[in-house]
Amino acid sequence: MKGLLYPSSRGNKERLQNIMEFLHEAAPFLIGMVLPLATLLLVRFLHLDRFKVLVSFLIALVVGCCVSWFAGELAGSTQDGIMAIIIDTSLVYTGSQLTYHLLWKPALEERLAKKDVAEVRSTR
Repeated sequence: MKGLLYPSSRGNKERLQNIMEFLHEAAPFLIGMVLPLATLLLVRFLHLDRFKVLVSFLIALVVGCCVSWFAGELAGSTQDGIMAIIIDTSLVYTGSQLTYHLLWKPALEERLAKKDVAEVRSTR
């Protein structure tokens, strides 16, 4: 463990750099995996059903910009910063759409639909 935290040999430094590079590339995708929950709640409470795709893309864009900023990718030239934002935003958006269609939609849409039906029945 000490060799991982305080790399003394060249092999440990390269391994630590590889781990950090993997985390840097995987972080936007992993963050995007939880964004559908935020999007579902935001769309539901603000009644933005028609703009669901636009809201999810705008959230992904904001998160992609934040990830690029926290990673220090915006410190270079403007072109490199824009490319970093595009890459991070696409990773966040891809992660959010994959997990929405494969995980969150089947798990939550049925429950939300049942709740809507119960609310309609109670208002009649």
